Amino acid sequence: MIGKRLLAVTLLGLGALGTVGCSEREHDAAIQVEGAELTRCGDLRADTGVLQRLRESDESLRKALAGGRSNAVAEAHKALDAGDFRLAAATTETGITTEPYGVQCRVLGGLSPWTVRALAFVAADKAAADDELPDDKVMGFGRRYNAAMLADPRYPYADVCRATDKAGPVPPLPDNPDAGVVQPFGFAELGPARMSHGLGAAARRGSVSDIRVLLGRDAAAVDRTDMFGLTPLAWAVAYHRWPAAEALLRAKANPTGATCQTTIDRQSPLQIARIMRWYAMIRRMRPLVSEEEFASLRQKPRWDDASLIEFNHALTELKERYERVLRRQAFRRHDLDFQVDEQGNTTECTMEPASVSPAFDKELCGLAVEIVRWTPARDAFGTRVPESAKLLVGFGGGN
Repeated sequence: MIGKRLLAVTLLGLGALGTVGCSEREHDAAIQVEGAELTRCGDLRADTGVLQRLRESDESLRKALAGGRSNAVAEAHKALDAGDFRLAAATTETGITTEPYGVQCRVLGGLSPWTVRALAFVAADKAAADDELPDDKVMGFGRRYNAAMLADPRYPYADVCRATDKAGPVPPLPDNPDAGVVQPFGFAELGPARMSHGLGAAARRGSVSDIRVLLGRDAAAVDRTDMFGLTPLAWAVAYHRWPAAEALLRAKANPTGATCQTTIDRQSPLQIARIMRWYAMIRRMRPLVSEEEFASLRQKPRWDDASLIEFNHALTELKERYERVLRRQAFRRHDLDFQVDEQGNTTECTMEPASVSPAFDKELCGLAVEIVRWTPARDAFGTRVPESAKLLVGFGGGN
């Protein structure tokens, strides 16, 4: 039953995308008919017509699988004919994966529901061990379907999703939180690409000549996202292709991605450059966005959950010791304002407004400085910086 529920949620994720609105950059556009503004977002996932065709295709596939009439190769070719490049995947307790069906996709943050055709639920402990899974009707279909997709020259993402026996070990993420992610998407070893694979494939390969030809054919494609939510500029950044990124920027590519995206989206070109710690590219794109958009990349300090639990226990004990004094004031909320250094240590604490007991306030701040630890703040370039932080506490009136 849990597998059916998860599958339903995954497939319904396609429908939910149809209601996603555009960012503030499009709020001044007049909506003439339902969905008209959405299709101007440059994101096929917000196109209600595309979503409807995907839903119908998935429903047809489910019926064919249930009736034993499915032919994996034929279904793969049907999808490719329709420009549907989603692979067969399984849902697990922890997310979505194509590995039970013989494919490894390297996408920062994992696969999203709209990037796959979810077939079944697989226990997480077996999701990456396909040799242990039975080759039943669904499993066999998924493996043959994905093999047919990857083998077809029309499939444009052979550098993002690859057969598990050809994928090699997954490069580990850096242990040092200050180090950049070298390859946030895809495989470093690129195969050949066709012009028909589009602008994103050309950007991944750094082919400036192909980029110019493709933009000459369709200038609007410069900020069009693909099924992974990345624009051509985002792909150029992810693959560290400076000349390709430069060519796209000269063609007015947006550093914040498609109209429906924001600067802080994981797939936005600026955010990808920040994750990679590619400072030169961040500086190149900075003048092309507003100060507000660039400032949104800043990260405030975030408390460490374990230390906050410890602080809550200490606060409870402290309030019990000062209960008679604190009863003199009505219950109210107080801000604990902190200064946090680059290492995540609290260096200063003040409370506003003050309570009726200066001794209580001093002890409370002393406990906070001693106990609470933070994930350091980072500026728009991803560099650790000192920053202020805040916690809210409530007491008084015997509470």
